[in-house]
Amino acid sequence: MKLLKYLSVLAAAALALFAAGACAEPDDEFLHTDNRILSIEIQPAGGGTGIAGVIDETTGEIFFPIPKASREKYDITRLMVRAEVEYDTFINPSLTGLKDLSDRDNPFTVTVTAGNGKYRTYTLWAFYTRR
Repeated sequence: MKLLKYLSVLAAAALALFAAGACAEPDDEFLHTDNRILSIEIQPAGGGTGIAGVIDETTGEIFFPIPKASREKYDITRLMVRAEVEYDTFINPSLTGLKDLSDRDNPFTVTVTAGNGKYRTYTLWAFYTRR
């Protein structure tokens, strides 16, 4: 009987040691450091074909040249903006809703914050091309 009790205590101790070793600390969570807008486009207020933005990473400007032939379709004071960023990156203010991208002197400005907390600012504006 003593042997059985001794073996069960020994088995419980071995199980406890095994379980403690299996509960190792998790690896640090991976956070993206990329605070760039990967791609961006505008669409007319009613939806439709998008126009890709030209991103200048040096100045932080993003502009949308709208062809003259599309002038009636695109009102640059009422545009939908869609952007692609990394999965743990956020854009503030949100791009939801219609945006006025007509005033180059007072452009629509967004801040893009990466998962690690680093951020960058972009200014967005649209214009009609001559052709």
